[in-house]
Amino acid sequence: MKMMYNRDIFEPKPTIVFFSSYPPRECGIATFTQDLLKASQKHLGKLVNCRVAALNVSPLDTYNYPQEVEWKIDQNSKLDHQNLAKIVNDTSYITGVIIQHEYGIFGGSEGEILLSFMKRCKKPMLVTLHTVLPSPSDKMKEVTSKIIHYATTIVVLTKNSKLIIESLYPESVGKVFVIPHGIHPVKFSLPLEFKMKLKLEDHIVLSTFGLLSRGKGIEYVLHALPKVIKKYPNVLYLILGKTHPVIRRKEGENYRTELAQLITKLGLKKNVRFYDQYFNLPDLFEFLRATDIYISTSTDPNQSVSGTLSYALGVGRAVISTDFAQSKEVVTKDTGRLIPIKNSQKLTESLLDLLSDEDKLINMHRNSYNITRQMVWKNVAGKYFDLLERMIIPPIKLDHLLEMTDKFGLIQFATLSSPNKDSGYTLDDNARALIVCSWLLKQNPTKQLSALISIYFKFIKHCQQKNGSFINYIGHKDKLPTRQNDKEDLEDSQTRALWALAEVIANSTVDKSLRREAESVFLLHFNSNMPLTHLRSKAFAIKSYALVLHAFPNKSSILLSYISTFANQLTAAFYKNSVNSWRWFESDLNYNNALLSEALLIAGDVLKNQTYTNLGLTSLTFLISKTFSKTYLPIGHSDWYKNKQKRSNYDQQPEDPASMILALICAYEQTGNVHYKKLANKCFSWFLGNNTQKKSLYDFVNGGCFDGLHPDRVNLNQGAESLVSYLMSSFMITCLNK
Repeated sequence: MKMMYNRDIFEPKPTIVFFSSYPPRECGIATFTQDLLKASQKHLGKLVNCRVAALNVSPLDTYNYPQEVEWKIDQNSKLDHQNLAKIVNDTSYITGVIIQHEYGIFGGSEGEILLSFMKRCKKPMLVTLHTVLPSPSDKMKEVTSKIIHYATTIVVLTKNSKLIIESLYPESVGKVFVIPHGIHPVKFSLPLEFKMKLKLEDHIVLSTFGLLSRGKGIEYVLHALPKVIKKYPNVLYLILGKTHPVIRRKEGENYRTELAQLITKLGLKKNVRFYDQYFNLPDLFEFLRATDIYISTSTDPNQSVSGTLSYALGVGRAVISTDFAQSKEVVTKDTGRLIPIKNSQKLTESLLDLLSDEDKLINMHRNSYNITRQMVWKNVAGKYFDLLERMIIPPIKLDHLLEMTDKFGLIQFATLSSPNKDSGYTLDDNARALIVCSWLLKQNPTKQLSALISIYFKFIKHCQQKNGSFINYIGHKDKLPTRQNDKEDLEDSQTRALWALAEVIANSTVDKSLRREAESVFLLHFNSNMPLTHLRSKAFAIKSYALVLHAFPNKSSILLSYISTFANQLTAAFYKNSVNSWRWFESDLNYNNALLSEALLIAGDVLKNQTYTNLGLTSLTFLISKTFSKTYLPIGHSDWYKNKQKRSNYDQQPEDPASMILALICAYEQTGNVHYKKLANKCFSWFLGNNTQKKSLYDFVNGGCFDGLHPDRVNLNQGAESLVSYLMSSFMITCLNK
């Protein structure tokens, strides 16, 4: 495996690896990959890099690849595939891989060497299956099954392919998506303009293009032409394309020679013209736009897709196609005709039909153009990255957290990405930040994380009052409590602070003296016996007390007693408010809802109480039913969702998916049910654009998170709560998918 590094364009920012054949290798998949990459790079702008691992037929290939190609892979080398997987795994800024799959471009039986890469790659993999057969051989089915198992997401190019895949490979259900073959944007024009340019204005132009091989079916077109030419002597059939390189290696130009002999035999020399070359796109489009009728000639009824057919429709040309899998979905009576495979007589009839009415033919041109606009490459690239954004997990970036943190603590609000110091600080935000930094320290102890932990802990300690309680709001200039502490209920923020302290106490990687201090702060609040009245406060207390059971063995009995008491109170609230299909703790769904289910799951685990566990799962199932459809849809903060009333869909805020992710992962860890894992990943994708507005709330530049999602826009401010909610979610999902 050879790597070509270009310092100017390969900066350490989120990077997608395209793994496929690539031009100048003459291959339809190579062209497809390049077109998709170029459209993707335009779609993503400068925030994400698109790089290529290009497949070579052998180590002797010496293609002059463009600068985006970073690795050259011998398609027959398992070692090259394994080394690529290691590079992808070890490179933090590589966030995902897109594999364009065709059995013939990967080595081994039915391309099985690809599995040497896939089974080792730990990053998300999106695989486009270009060939989907309804009756694969045993070996092909075995290889395909493993590809589907390792892939995060599968893309096929037709609805029929999706049906086949889901039928043959049940594991694929839920991760197969249809994205059509892309086409290039061209302006609509009638054939005459380009006929004149190519000096073909005296002809009725028929054309077929693509790399020649016996499956192309050109001979059946030639047999169809004599009767057409008898009525329309000026018909000219253009055969555009050189012989497929693999075919040429095996048998030379035998097929082209046989076609030439047939042309002579049928007396078609004046009416058929070969163009034996590999066309660049501008030249190809000139010929297609000079075409009156494009003929798609595949002899394989199971051919999943034809890029040549897609291109012809995309430039706005009527087509006559054999009825293979894709053509049956895209060719209608308004855009052309479908004919049986290998049936020259039906092709003759269709040509005479379309040529008999010039107005009808022009209408077909326009119809073909109009129905294919959604297939333009920029739209196709957008669909690919809608999928990819749902599965990639950007490496955790602390730039915005550092920007929002001064020596005193984490600043509450931001104006866009700039800290709004006048907003001051809150216990809530600093507690969340302490939790996520404690988690991160376990994975990678650094001085920077230790320093942040010290800042956030000291802030919590600063907020503690003599009686053990905490205030929530601190002004920026004088570092004193603000009046807001007297106006708002602070119970939830106090118990969230207990959770943060408990995380530190239970974390052996935190400095020992700081942990001892955290124990003192925790116990001062705990020993005060302050009553808790809110369900979420009780839920936070359950989480906190469960974490510190081993740290305070002499208090374990009373801690367990409190956990039981609070779990009983959550249970009582559930039965009090559950009516018919409303299976919840309250008469409405409001904020941070999943915390309540998670707390009962934790209580059930700690106390070995199956009733709590069952109730936690039952309530979580209800919450899932109200917040998941094609995307995760958090309860809008503009108005709570009351039973039997219309729910609020906006303002969606990052705290809610963060809470849901924690609950789903807890459910997955306790039950082993992968359904919860899949939902957790789907929920995380809300941050990355898999939401009702298809807008990313994550800022790839600074690692920040926007404050919310509205019906018409994203709230572009990047405050502390949103930031730390994202960081907590990202950390947990990263751990979940390892």
